[in-house]
Amino acid sequence: MNTSAQEIETAQRLIDLHFEIWNHTDKAARLAKFAAVYAPDFFVADYAGKARGFHEVNDLIERVQSGHAGFVFSPDPIAWNHGLGRVSWGYGPKAQTHLIRGEDIFTVRDGRLSSAYVFIDNASR
Repeated sequence: MNTSAQEIETAQRLIDLHFEIWNHTDKAARLAKFAAVYAPDFFVADYAGKARGFHEVNDLIERVQSGHAGFVFSPDPIAWNHGLGRVSWGYGPKAQTHLIRGEDIFTVRDGRLSSAYVFIDNASR
């Protein structure tokens, strides 16, 4: 069974919205967008731990942003394979958007992102 163009289009739309949320600096406005993008049990797993659910993930975004004022994520297009998405990204100030490099592995369930596993390139740390 082949991955359909519709699946890829849906996954890319979700990823675009995901990074819009992660670049948005207003905590309440971000949270208002979560239900359209994330499953209720969505989690983010990174080197520091796991944030589960809308409020914990929103708090994680707040911590990331507060430690890197003015930084934005610049994602590449999604690579998609039967329910799993891989996205390489850069993170940095607008003049140097790839100061930090990483990759996220996403799962999609019922038309929403259900998990994100975050990898930061060792050279970026």
